[in-house]
Amino acid sequence: MKNICISTFLFLIIASAGRAQLCQGSLGDPVVNITFGAGPNPGPSLKAATTQYAFLSFDCPNDGFYTVINKTSSCFANSWQSLTKDHTGDPNGYFMLVNASIQPADFYVDTIRGLCTNTTFEFAAWIMNVLLPSACGGSGIQPNITFSIETTTGTLIQSVNSNNIASAATPTWNQYGFFFKTQPGISDYVIRMRNNAPGGCGNDLALDDITFRPCGPKVTASIVGGSSTLTNLCDGDTSSVNLSSAISVGYTNPSYQWQSSTDNGITWNDIPGATSAIFKRTTTVVGNYQYRLAVAETGNIGTSTCRVVSNAVMVNVNSKPTT
Repeated sequence: MKNICISTFLFLIIASAGRAQLCQGSLGDPVVNITFGAGPNPGPSLKAATTQYAFLSFDCPNDGFYTVINKTSSCFANSWQSLTKDHTGDPNGYFMLVNASIQPADFYVDTIRGLCTNTTFEFAAWIMNVLLPSACGGSGIQPNITFSIETTTGTLIQSVNSNNIASAATPTWNQYGFFFKTQPGISDYVIRMRNNAPGGCGNDLALDDITFRPCGPKVTASIVGGSSTLTNLCDGDTSSVNLSSAISVGYTNPSYQWQSSTDNGITWNDIPGATSAIFKRTTTVVGNYQYRLAVAETGNIGTSTCRVVSNAVMVNVNSKPTT
């Protein structure tokens, strides 16, 4: 019998933090994951038509310019944060560093192609106000960004404003974005981030890890009969391990696909025939195994970019000790 927990499908609106609407259900693997890459400074300029700003190859761009870089230090008489790594903590990871133009303008525009129709996606990015609180006499201009989704013909689908992004005493990345549902018959969309505040003293930001991910009901995987998501077995142990799932309301007619990974979640493979909410694991050789459940509307489950996924549960099969 399917173990499905019925609860309300919620999304969180983080108004107190000045952020936009982010998915609070389960997310799928990123359809788009723009990290800007990694390597020695400076990084490469963005491809054509992605920004109204001009590219500079050093770490302290002036008004109306941007750079792609992995660190920055002592900009504008130490009025900016000194960054030594990107959002993920990679010291070689690039991020986009923007000094806003005097007039409001688009600082990032891109086209996302091949999205599933009738599917909810989260469009989000990690952003930092790089101006120190003490700069500009303590009254520096704060970045204010509009995130929008449009058709390739220019029709606005949805937009959300970040509100003013406050500065902090230490480098602080925050995620901003929103979720929306793709329309029937439309698979290509334009994402746009526009800086609404004027340039001048302040309105300077770092941008990293732009993601576009399926967003759906909350999916939770667990090991039947245990309170943990980890179990240990000995080589040759034939006792069965059953995995179950709890899926909140959100899909009209959900379909399921269990997946496994043997490289610590870097790659996931569909398990043939494992297409119900409960999965009985078969005996395996010594190794570390991870399992998760992918869920999508019936008709979309065969397309990996339409699925949301659960947390991972782990089964470790250990060698027997030598006496």
